[in-house]
Amino acid sequence: MKRNNSTEPTNGMLTNPMDTGTDEFKDFQAKLLNKAKKRSEAQQREIELLSIKFQMQDYLESEETELKLPGDFLKEYLKTLDITQKKFAHYIEINPSNLNKLIKGERPINYELAIILGKIFNNDPMLWIEIQAKNELKKIRKTKTRRFNSYSLNDLMT
Repeated sequence: MKRNNSTEPTNGMLTNPMDTGTDEFKDFQAKLLNKAKKRSEAQQREIELLSIKFQMQDYLESEETELKLPGDFLKEYLKTLDITQKKFAHYIEINPSNLNKLIKGERPINYELAIILGKIFNNDPMLWIEIQAKNELKKIRKTKTRRFNSYSLNDLMT
């Protein structure tokens, strides 16, 4: 059996720690950059779309205080694909002004639209709904904290 002495991963994963200040790391980085340059336009687009999907998932799992609207992610998809809001609105059969309101956060994502977006961008429609729900809960908690703090199981049981 031939042993691979190369620092380049054979399975797509770097398994050994590598000091970033070494020539070995610089060589490895150069190999990665060279491979990236050889990607087709379709491969690059797929990577960018996956990046947006992962950003959405990360946002859901984070305790980030800054709200990110579903429209922010939609806008990023459209930018990545070089599609205008007007063209997209017509494609999904909604009024362009309604799409603009959705992107600005003035309109919520509904279930039907979540299914359409999930189908187009190859992600789970629940991802869109959960982002919407997370934001709604954050807004309500922020504005009505005092009221919600007045509720407890102990008070109920007394």
